[in-house]
Amino acid sequence: MRISIRHNSDYIVEYDQLSINGREAAGGYAFNFVLNGSRQARESPMSVFSISLSLSLSSPVKQIITYIPSSTQVVQCHNFPNNSEQLHFEAVFTKEQINAIEEHRREKDLTLNIGLRALTALGDTVWPSFDCTDVTVPREHWLGALNNSGFRQTLLFEVPLPSVSDELIALLSKAQEFIEMGHYKDAVMQCRHIIEHVETIRGDKNLSIAANQKAQTRQEREVMTAIERMLSLREQFKNICHLGAHGSEYFTRTQAKAVLGMTMALLAEPTVGFTKVT
Repeated sequence: MRISIRHNSDYIVEYDQLSINGREAAGGYAFNFVLNGSRQARESPMSVFSISLSLSLSSPVKQIITYIPSSTQVVQCHNFPNNSEQLHFEAVFTKEQINAIEEHRREKDLTLNIGLRALTALGDTVWPSFDCTDVTVPREHWLGALNNSGFRQTLLFEVPLPSVSDELIALLSKAQEFIEMGHYKDAVMQCRHIIEHVETIRGDKNLSIAANQKAQTRQEREVMTAIERMLSLREQFKNICHLGAHGSEYFTRTQAKAVLGMTMALLAEPTVGFTKVT
């Protein structure tokens, strides 16, 4: 990669390396972007200020963050060069932004388009500078930053929501909303509604009940097929969710999230879960 700060077309600083470090943040995921490069010697002293970075996904370009101010307020350019010039940019990403980045990356290296803006001053003359370039962040480098940010402590499981009905999407959204509001028992009940909705669409409720009954005895369980075992598991999850509607059973936040996560993981399997809307 090559990205530079220029004064009236003259190269002042050129950066050829980008490193990313992650750290935990309240309500998000913090990342430190570091540009490394070299500064040219200048016969006349010059100042570089108002330095900022923008980040986009590349191919196609989709904006992530339009403005990240540099932690360095001013870069002073003198009559001697510096081969270890650095700029630091710190930003906090939301879960949605990280999810979008991961969807773009798809388990490969991360490709970004970065834009570097600055103002340069020589005497009374001030010039704007802008440059942009594509950069490839190695997969392991990015995963290390994600891990340090705390993001990879949460397992993401993709469910094909675009292929299910609007009613089912509404049930999923409601379950997530209940968890965020602290209504954990209601969230578990929504999971039961989700399973019952899928059973109705598939028309295999009786198969699920039969498979679960078959799983109760060792002799019959040993000859069960994989699909029968999945159907039995779906019935057992529905029984767990039954507690969300009846009795005085209390669910914690982690339990409600576990039930929702396991429900989604199971129903993402086409043989017992979501089917495409035709």
